[in-house]
Amino acid sequence: MISYKYIVSDKQGLHATNAMSLSRAAAEYESRITLTGTKGTADCKNVLALMSLGAGQGESLELTVEGPDESQASGFLKGLMRTIL
Repeated sequence: MISYKYIVSDKQGLHATNAMSLSRAAAEYESRITLTGTKGTADCKNVLALMSLGAGQGESLELTVEGPDESQASGFLKGLMRTIL
């Protein structure tokens, strides 16, 4: 299991476009990929679950990747998260 913490810097928070980018990227991997915030944990392969987190600017989020391709997935998603948040 690999995890990273992020602080949402985007003024709009985790909005639909960013959630869709994350969801599409996560769907490319076999590993279980989740994002945890103050309102719970969401499956990153489900855009609606990501939106339900309601993550706003300044909120801390933790991305967790667990599975057979976790190294590859976490490497890519780590960079993606930096650009979308």
